[in-house]
Amino acid sequence: MGLLRSAAKVILGVDILFLLLLAFSFYYLDPGTAPYVTAQLTLVPVALSFVAAAIVIRTGWEPF
Repeated sequence: MGLLRSAAKVILGVDILFLLLLAFSFYYLDPGTAPYVTAQLTLVPVALSFVAAAIVIRTGWEPF
């Protein structure tokens, strides 16, 4: 297994942790407040890196 796939597995694990923490925090945030908007904006890069890591693992892409 290549270095990129190993790193993608670590990133996928960290993203799952962040998604679980974000899901838990949404129970305690009030919609329309600044922390709620911050949590929603945090969701964007976490979801993008999750999708990218999943694609790298699924396709087995090795650029080098």
